[in-house]
Amino acid sequence: MTHEPPQPSESASTRTDPLNDAALRGDCLALLAEHGLESTPKSSCLGCPFHGNQQWREIRDGDPEGWADVVEFDALIRAGNARATESGNPLLGQAYLHRSRVPLSQAPIDRLTRREQLALDEQQAADEAEFGPADGCSPYSCRSGDPVA
Repeated sequence: MTHEPPQPSESASTRTDPLNDAALRGDCLALLAEHGLESTPKSSCLGCPFHGNQQWREIRDGDPEGWADVVEFDALIRAGNARATESGNPLLGQAYLHRSRVPLSQAPIDRLTRREQLALDEQQAADEAEFGPADGCSPYSCRSGDPVA
């Protein structure tokens, strides 16, 4: 005899979790915006080696104490984990938090990532479509080209 799981009655309530049901972070952010709620920062550890330049800048510019901690941590991991080295598993090479493989304090985090540049380009194109080109004619003069002295 097989045992069938009980079927929920039509009156049973169904639990929904819209943020977990949304497949991607972008879907979650759109859902929050749709309901008039603020965006939430992406969660991760301060010293996560998967941070992009934007996240490193946000830490540096918004959390000076956190930035000092990750710069110190980055310097400490250079030679690997002391316990692993003692047990005969030394790090081959050097470890860095930033993908450029330079100390975090010297990493090129002010350089825009490809995604940031694309978003900026899209915003500029949308602004131009909405408001017209920055250079162009006004009712009183032409703003394109070099200024005439």
